[in-house]
Amino acid sequence: MAKRKGVHPLVSAATLAPLAIGLLSPKAPHTFPTLRTAHHMVALAPSCTLPFDAIAVHHPIDDSCGPSGSESDDTTARAQQNQAKNNFCAQGAPVNIDFEVLHQLQADAESQGITFGSDGQIPPDRSVLQNLPTKAGPLGEGTVARLAAFVIKAHYSNVGKGESVNCKLGDKESNDVHIVLGEASNHDDECSSVTAEMSPHFRPDTWDPSVLTDHNEHLYRFTGQIFFDASHRPCSGGKGSPKRSAIWELHPVYGVDICNDPGNNCAVDNDQNWVALSDFVGTGAPPSETRLWVPDEFTSRFGIVADRRTPRRWAATKPERGWRSQAKGEQIF
Repeated sequence: MAKRKGVHPLVSAATLAPLAIGLLSPKAPHTFPTLRTAHHMVALAPSCTLPFDAIAVHHPIDDSCGPSGSESDDTTARAQQNQAKNNFCAQGAPVNIDFEVLHQLQADAESQGITFGSDGQIPPDRSVLQNLPTKAGPLGEGTVARLAAFVIKAHYSNVGKGESVNCKLGDKESNDVHIVLGEASNHDDECSSVTAEMSPHFRPDTWDPSVLTDHNEHLYRFTGQIFFDASHRPCSGGKGSPKRSAIWELHPVYGVDICNDPGNNCAVDNDQNWVALSDFVGTGAPPSETRLWVPDEFTSRFGIVADRRTPRRWAATKPERGWRSQAKGEQIF
């Protein structure tokens, strides 16, 4: 079960009630029943166990931004693209791919006349993005895949203005982590790169841009859903926004491994020398620690500053003695 972060200030107690939003299998159309509140909020509640459930963290956006993001009509092309971005329930054993496979998918899309390049060119029928020929077999959007690559850079995307899939929220916690991946090294030309995206929904603490770049001398292995980001286009003439060689990406990321061999002797199709990133850097809390997210009235009373972007960690004493803040040591109750 995901650990819970602070409650978004716009979310009332009523909007925290469970809202059943089913995420469908990758081969079915991306359609979702929605249950909206008076504030047009809708929770994201995957119908499957999250692929990274053991380290998942509950964020405020999980209660306020559903599968279609900021789109009020769930049937529009952009709403369906947002639903695809929020698919945490793609099924099947991961297919091992490389950069060439993503380039083949890019060529397939172009040869079939699938439109892309802006929000106005998002294909209205996403079924055309499935079962495309590649050297790894027929693949497409909704296929679970694994890719080994170096991290060139990583950052929170769309901070300030937000984006449709994340309900235009502007803070870091509510936006994707955009990861630029290099095939040969961590300083490859970005126009030769491909992309992985970590959704803000249920994102683990260790899936952080600084963690990725602090260890980017290591080879990484990303597992996730193959996704066609039709709002963008590949580099042309050395220019792109963002720069990349294909708009097929892993989005959302389902898992991250890091090569623990000094010589990066790791292969995408062999688990030897791979370690889960959360194990490599630590989850941030000993197994015996329990976290408690304390309401704002308590944080105000005891002079603790609540930063919604950074998790507050709490250490448990014996139950009869209550809970104490690690920062100040006061007993809360």
